[in-house]
Amino acid sequence: MPTQTSKTSNVYFPDGCLVEVDTGSGYFDLGATNSAVTNTLTWTENRVSTANAGDLAIQIRDMKMEGGFTLINIDPEGVEKLGGGLFDRVTTTGSVDPEDQVQDDPAVETVYDLVLLDSSGNNLRTSTKPTITSVTGATSGALVEGTDYEIGANAASVSGWSILYFTGAITGSEDVTIVYPSQTVITSEIMYMGSSTTTLTAYSMRLTHTDDNSLIRRLELFSVDTGSGGIQFNFKGANEDGVEEMPITYVAKIDSTLTDGRQLAAWTIDNGAS
Repeated sequence: MPTQTSKTSNVYFPDGCLVEVDTGSGYFDLGATNSAVTNTLTWTENRVSTANAGDLAIQIRDMKMEGGFTLINIDPEGVEKLGGGLFDRVTTTGSVDPEDQVQDDPAVETVYDLVLLDSSGNNLRTSTKPTITSVTGATSGALVEGTDYEIGANAASVSGWSILYFTGAITGSEDVTIVYPSQTVITSEIMYMGSSTTTLTAYSMRLTHTDDNSLIRRLELFSVDTGSGGIQFNFKGANEDGVEEMPITYVAKIDSTLTDGRQLAAWTIDNGAS
């Protein structure tokens, strides 16, 4: 069979792309993905058929770019940016002085979580057993570790540690106050979420493939929202392959502040020196 065309200068082998988002302080690299990055241009048609003159010109509106990818570099900073204002990210590191913990009528021979909270109410975790200034029962007075109570590691506890009171150490009908000195905590990031109502803030997205000759193919989306269901917080089973994944979907919409005809996206193809 003869060759049907000689136009092959714009044939590209798949090689992934750099995914970046900008919430107003410059583009941020989201990191590794393990899927294609898909983008589909969509719109709503107004198609009018006449009884005697065929179809009139097709009017379109609500032009959008709907896309998605699977993120495997699950960096809280990047996920926060994809939320468009949905998340409140708190980073905890170094030494922190936890608030006193008051336990309401703890019983003996029962395991209770040690709850270490900073002054803003954020949970703290420690890799080593927390140090304690004092444990005091409202009736029983000062308690002694090893004699009246014991502290042990507990993966199910919010702090990673729990306390158990021995028989006779407390009455079971008194509050117990635990006073903590400064602790060296595990560096962690907490993503809080949840409001009765909130307003999303759009971000920009840039998808760039760079070849061996530093030529690029790029798609820029000017006003992007992550839609409902667009961020998944999953945990794979031990019987599954690969790494943990976070599927992301989004919709780019018209930015009416930009020049008409250039309000949704820009697709750039480098063809080399002319």
